[in-house]
Amino acid sequence: MMEQKRVCVATVRQVVYEMAFLAVPLVALKYFLMNTPVMSIVIGLNLLARFILIRRKGDWIFFLIGLICGGGNDLLSMIRGVYFYTPPTILPAPIPIWMLFFWGHIFTAFRQLFMLRQFVGPEPEGSPWKIDKRLIADVITFAVLRWIIYSFVQQEPIPAVGYASVVILRLALVPPSLREIKLMAVVVPLGIFYEAALIHLGLYIYHDPAFLGMPAWLMIYWAFMLPLFVKGIFERIEYTIADRGAAGD
Repeated sequence: MMEQKRVCVATVRQVVYEMAFLAVPLVALKYFLMNTPVMSIVIGLNLLARFILIRRKGDWIFFLIGLICGGGNDLLSMIRGVYFYTPPTILPAPIPIWMLFFWGHIFTAFRQLFMLRQFVGPEPEGSPWKIDKRLIADVITFAVLRWIIYSFVQQEPIPAVGYASVVILRLALVPPSLREIKLMAVVVPLGIFYEAALIHLGLYIYHDPAFLGMPAWLMIYWAFMLPLFVKGIFERIEYTIADRGAAGD
């Protein structure tokens, strides 16, 4: 018998549609990279079509998280010199305005992938936000990784060695489940391919590129950031949404 989840799992069709919508910005960047107004219109229309055709309860929450957290990360990265965007901007920060909404789309897209039934973890006992070893380890790992890159971004191999050491320690202290390993096997190559495509199209530039325009530390970051840290936080949000929905029924 198929395991029942109280959260709303995603379908393969939704994920396929999501990946198709994520391909649209790649095509647009090829022709309109330096035309911020046109890119903004393309991203806006693409998002509108995406929210009409892919309807999942709570998507707007993840969209706003992406807009705020993705945009905030961009701003801090600009300040710290981690990378820089090449298109012109109308914002008081060196970020093209459409990129903020694109971040919202990216977070929403990964929400779909994370919620495929084969990747959804066991239901939490009690509050989804209870403080456990996993949450503590992930928050500390995330904070240390950000400190390393903000402090040593232009001092390779310190970032790469530091990232590798911290991520290996996190995996040793809280070993990933088989479900998480499978997700890592999907997310890491997908993320690296997509990021490499954005770099190849000229959207932004990193210091000390080692492979396909990406620095070594970034590829290590992909192994932790999305399939472990973001997935863990998103799943807690999913169960919070499900619990509040059930309470309102």
